[in-house]
Amino acid sequence: MNAGDVPAEGLPDPAGMVGPPSVDDLPAGYRYGVTRYADVILREALPERYGDLLAVLSEYRIDIDELTRGGGSRATQTIRFDAMLRSRGWGKRTITIAKLIDDQLIHSTRGHEIDMFGPGSVEDPYPGVAVELEWNNKDPFFDRDLINFAALHREGALAVGIIVTRGPTLQRYIGPVITSGPKTTSKKYGTSTTHWDKIIPRINLGGGGECPLLVVGIEPERVDGFETIVDAYNARQTLW
Repeated sequence: MNAGDVPAEGLPDPAGMVGPPSVDDLPAGYRYGVTRYADVILREALPERYGDLLAVLSEYRIDIDELTRGGGSRATQTIRFDAMLRSRGWGKRTITIAKLIDDQLIHSTRGHEIDMFGPGSVEDPYPGVAVELEWNNKDPFFDRDLINFAALHREGALAVGIIVTRGPTLQRYIGPVITSGPKTTSKKYGTSTTHWDKIIPRINLGGGGECPLLVVGIEPERVDGFETIVDAYNARQTLW
């Protein structure tokens, strides 16, 4: 089994190791990995947030032009994904944890800003759900997310952490064939960027602490016009 693989169903699943989901209604077109029954916690304890996630994942699609478009600030597919959650009441959130002894403030720590935070409820937002879509950052961004998730879960602010990224099959096709521009051979989706095979080993080595995690890998079925990438990939294989 490779480092980025999720253990097959039926094999031992040590606490914190990424395994297959327990729920059976997650939308198709993605690769899913779960620790500490994150999917069950979402469905049973936070049904409204779970419904939001299912609706967004079901509706979400990427156009082939977005994969090949030149770099900029945030990818349009990331902006669109966040907007879909925002329309359902999610939003950016920076959580500060304060420590008191005998009502005296000892220290406070401000966490990293969460891209999309879904409150547990309107009346009681904590613990809530955090979503980070890491489309094509440098892979140490995963470490930042996992450290933040672990700290916020430990303090009771976070029930589940969700990381959405490129799935293994999507990466296998686009990694070798999409360049950073028409006049360069530099790969846009390099092996040291954020994708499935970079996040799974980090979690299996303890990243995220005891925070229940759901990893969502976007796969080619979610990309409109992906046939052109497959053709380019096959042509490249023939040359080799």
